[in-house]
Amino acid sequence: MKKKIQEKIKPSVVFIAQKRFIFIIIATLFFQNISFSQTKIDSTKINDREQAINQITVIKNNKVLPIYSLEQNISYHKIQNNPNIFFLDFLKRYAPVSKVSDNSNTIIISIFDDNKTEIKKLEPLFEKETIILCLFDNLELLNKYAFLDNAKGIIISKNKKELSQDIVSQIIFGGISAQGKLYKTINTKYKKNLCIKTKGQIRFEYTIPETVGFDSTFLYTKIDSIANYGISQNGYPGCQVFLAKNGKVFFNKSYGYHTYDSIKTVQNTDLYDIASVTKITAPLPCLMKLNEEGKFNLDEKFSKYWKPFRHSNKKNLIVRDILCHQGQLVAWIPFWKMALKKDKTWKWRTFRQDSNRYYNIKVSENLYLHRKFYKKVYKKIKKSDLQEEKKYKYSDMSFYLYPKIIEKITGENYETYLYENFYTPLGASSVTYNPLEKYSKNEIVPTENDRFFRKEQIHGRVHDEGAVLLGGISGHAGIFANANDLAKVIQMYLNYGEYGGKRYLQEETLKEWTSYQFEENENRRGIGFDKLMLKDKHKGTPSPDASDASFGHTGFTGTFVWADPENGILIVFLSNRVFPSRENKNLWRKNIRTAIHQELYNQLTD
Repeated sequence: MKKKIQEKIKPSVVFIAQKRFIFIIIATLFFQNISFSQTKIDSTKINDREQAINQITVIKNNKVLPIYSLEQNISYHKIQNNPNIFFLDFLKRYAPVSKVSDNSNTIIISIFDDNKTEIKKLEPLFEKETIILCLFDNLELLNKYAFLDNAKGIIISKNKKELSQDIVSQIIFGGISAQGKLYKTINTKYKKNLCIKTKGQIRFEYTIPETVGFDSTFLYTKIDSIANYGISQNGYPGCQVFLAKNGKVFFNKSYGYHTYDSIKTVQNTDLYDIASVTKITAPLPCLMKLNEEGKFNLDEKFSKYWKPFRHSNKKNLIVRDILCHQGQLVAWIPFWKMALKKDKTWKWRTFRQDSNRYYNIKVSENLYLHRKFYKKVYKKIKKSDLQEEKKYKYSDMSFYLYPKIIEKITGENYETYLYENFYTPLGASSVTYNPLEKYSKNEIVPTENDRFFRKEQIHGRVHDEGAVLLGGISGHAGIFANANDLAKVIQMYLNYGEYGGKRYLQEETLKEWTSYQFEENENRRGIGFDKLMLKDKHKGTPSPDASDASFGHTGFTGTFVWADPENGILIVFLSNRVFPSRENKNLWRKNIRTAIHQELYNQLTD
């Protein structure tokens, strides 16, 4: 089946090199020609899942289920004989669950086997800690070890199956509501048919395609074929594809390898350099929050927030214009050239091969930048020319400045403000700048083999040259993430500012910032967000069938996120198409991202 679909896709995606919109029409017609019987939803799969959910029961809940606050230290302990237990992996989809320590606030304990010695060791924890106890096919343990009843929350699963572990993890974090009834009496306290319901749908529910109207076999066959075709055509060594509808994750899969040597397979937890998707996921939420607080005015002069512009040709530029990429700023400046001599060797006053207190910004394995080089970057932006007309021109320039602007307005470190107000409470722990400070290279997908500036394979440091000259922290690039955690930020937008039972931004703020601002000026942008093309929707990366309310962004490294409020659809596509070189444009030429996105809309209309 895969081979046949690849044969069908190949001529159409080759043809797209000439006329992109024809590919979408051909792909749509091809997929619609497959018999309807293949896309008919199998209700058996839905019933099986519902049955599994009903076999899991919350029998005790002292206001600990679901877990709302992810800012606390959530830890985990297990008792099991079988090594093939995936419960911790399921928990980590929601939060960075750690080992039990003195700093633990809530401890999730799962018991899969009656190991008397190990269970007795847990007794001191039950006397002083907040415990959520998960018993898998071990109901009788509550009678055998009386101290287990001291847990603040108790969840009972009738079996140890992987699906049951999955569901229990979702009940804990509010992806699914608990609704099962206890299948037999334990003692006078926990009687048969006991049912304590908990709140669900406050965070992602991880489910099967059938629950949102798609057919698993049909969907996986199609997306597998498109994603693997992109790999076979050297569009990228590997990728992550994440799809959700109405807050339900129905597809989260990784393909290929970190590099073309086919050694390290891509895992769902691996981090990608998301390039310009940084713009809408790092400085933008901060700016929206400050805008709500009356501290950042979209219709004010930009020079109010960036004083160096007051005595320049940019003194009268307006914030809204700049965020919508019609502020007349130049598109791009090769700042890295300021660090090189005419013979393309590094300037001695700019770089050192060993670090010290003055040269402490690591830009490559054996190269350290002067700590105040950022001033040269800001000065270059200040002195740059302006575009002649106030027309749409995509520009990175203002995004270099937002981290410092946010710091000046809030009085806090930019990263601290970003993490504390957004990433940490969202549970988006992998969304981070400078990932080598937290992760090993094994967990990070490499980007380009830089032959002209850093002269090394870039791995774990930001691909963008301008961002690396700012220490890896900028508003236009620098963020790394896996698809699952990045999607939490986008889902918060899709929910118009709410996620996990917490409101981050006001609904009216999201609606304004994600709307077209200057259609009369032939500008398709929202405020920071990208949107569908105004005249020919087939020319953009997203599916032309997405609604006009949809929004998102693309990234130079081969990344793409898009949210559609009208259809409830969210897509995250991460790849390293710049490996081994940025000259590789096959991801664009073969139109892989659009093909995957379009497939969702094809099935919506079936």
